Amino acid sequence: MYNIGYCKICKQGLLEIAQDKLTKKIFICCDECEAEWDNPEDALKGINGTRNKYGEIEYPKIEDILREKWNVSINEHHN
Repeated sequence: MYNIGYCKICKQGLLEIAQDKLTKKIFICCDECEAEWDNPEDALKGINGTRNKYGEIEYPKIEDILREKWNVSINEHHN
């Protein structure tokens, strides 16, 4: 699994890179407060977050994440 840092909303969760299982849309989701963002810039600022916008999640492969061309540092972590 991959993340981009810590959540500005709850101050304790990891901002994980997730993927909607049905639509395959890649987004950012806090593993604690479950806030979600369409892009990493908003997630890192803690703005424009939503909840329950996306359905069941899965974790994308690094190749799929890199295709998004996000300009952020991506960290690997293990649960």
